[in-house]
Amino acid sequence: MKALTIRQPHAWAIARGWKTIENRSQPTNHRGPLAVHAAKLWDEEPEQALRFVVRTARAQGAQLPRSVQHDLPYTDTGLVIATVDLVDVCTAQLRGEACACGPWARPGQTHWQLANARTVDHPFPARGQQYLFDVDIPT
Repeated sequence: MKALTIRQPHAWAIARGWKTIENRSQPTNHRGPLAVHAAKLWDEEPEQALRFVVRTARAQGAQLPRSVQHDLPYTDTGLVIATVDLVDVCTAQLRGEACACGPWARPGQTHWQLANARTVDHPFPARGQQYLFDVDIPT
């Protein structure tokens, strides 16, 4: 299965199905299942990123746990924590056009549109990479 490394807390928000857009500098032709690998490193500004994730998820009606620190896969790093379906990629922002990808979309980026998030029963270690890479999902 193809996999993508994403820094926390964004990987957690994707695994929970709250974050449905992943911002990337380049598009991909891949469509279909995608493993979510939580990077070993957190976002460069973890507290600010966590506030953004929580605020945006709540604004969209997500029911977040009382204490996010105890909600796995929030604390997981260096592990494959979920799978999603990559259903489309919006490149409008690269052409300077407006798009309707919502509050998760960053200007000037491609917006990888994700759906059907499901956490893996047993997160497993994997070595992350900069772009899509292959990973075997244990059965």
